[in-house]
Order: sequence, then C-alpha cells, then structure tokens
Amino acid sequence: MSRPIIPREQAAQNLAVPTRVLVRYEARGLVRAVNVAGVEGYEPAEIRRLWTIVSCQRDLGINLAGVEAVLKLRDELAGVHRRLGTLARELEAALEELPRPDSDA
Repeated sequence: MSRPIIPREQAAQNLAVPTRVLVRYEARGLVRAVNVAGVEGYEPAEIRRLWTIVSCQRDLGINLAGVEAVLKLRDELAGVHRRLGTLARELEAALEELPRPDSDA
C-alpha cells in the first residue's frame, strides 16, 4: 500500500502560498517532500508542519529563522514527551512488580 501524499501544488494552494515558498522550506530542511508514483508532495505530518510554518510567519509575523527555532524547540519537546511516556510506563511496570502490603495488617 502506498503512502498518502498531498501533491506540492495542492498543498501550496490549500495554504495560499506560492509553490516556490514550499520549495524554499524544503531547501532549508524545514519539511521533506516525498516522491510517490512520480508525484512530489507531502505526507500528512509534513502538511501539519507546513501549516505551522505558514501560521507562524503569516499570523504571528515570525521570520524564517525564528520559525526554525520554534520548530526545533517543538521537536525537542515532543522528544521529551515521548521519553516521559516511556519513563512513566517503566515506573508503572516496576511498581506492579513490588510486593503488595498485606491487607490484614
């Protein structure tokens, strides 16, 4: 089964930006385009990332360097959340292995 992608031109139209802007984001490493069956486009996660970039620039007035910093911090925070989830599951498993206090006491 092939991955669902949104063609670059359609993404640009939906985000109301020129296609060259998306290509510039790709060149800066902010997003990754994929080529599926000869169509270059973006997977859903990259579309969400593009929406964030465009929103930061258009709605918040953040320049591209600032957007890069925001995305980097957001990615790091997502990693921290994943690690916290892993630690919580490990702690839960460790607590499950502890002997239960006798309820008759």
